[in-house]
Amino acid sequence: MVRPAMTGEFHGETERRARLRAQVHIDAELRASGTSLAVQTLDLSGHGVFVRTARPLPVGSMVQVVLRRGPQRNPLVLAAEVVRIGTPREGRAPGLGLRFTGVTAIDEASLQTLIERPDASS
Repeated sequence: MVRPAMTGEFHGETERRARLRAQVHIDAELRASGTSLAVQTLDLSGHGVFVRTARPLPVGSMVQVVLRRGPQRNPLVLAAEVVRIGTPREGRAPGLGLRFTGVTAIDEASLQTLIERPDASS
């Protein structure tokens, strides 16, 4: 599900990103150090994602983000770095802010499709 409007604020704070994120909820997976963690995206852009999880990873950790695009399509797998840990104590959803690394033009186009048409991932 997506909320079509993008916001200049994120969990009550002024937006500092170069690109605003759209609120997109997609089933996803994080892979790191031989483990796998089921997560759900809360917001998404061509440069990063915030995922809901109660199991934080340290800032600086490198992960693979696997974004599910539906049963008829292969998942989109992107490398990412943990750049922020969100906690309820801060008034944020518990989860991780991830910045994609090594995004190609094809990856960015696929991300844009997920942002504009998240129902296509069902």
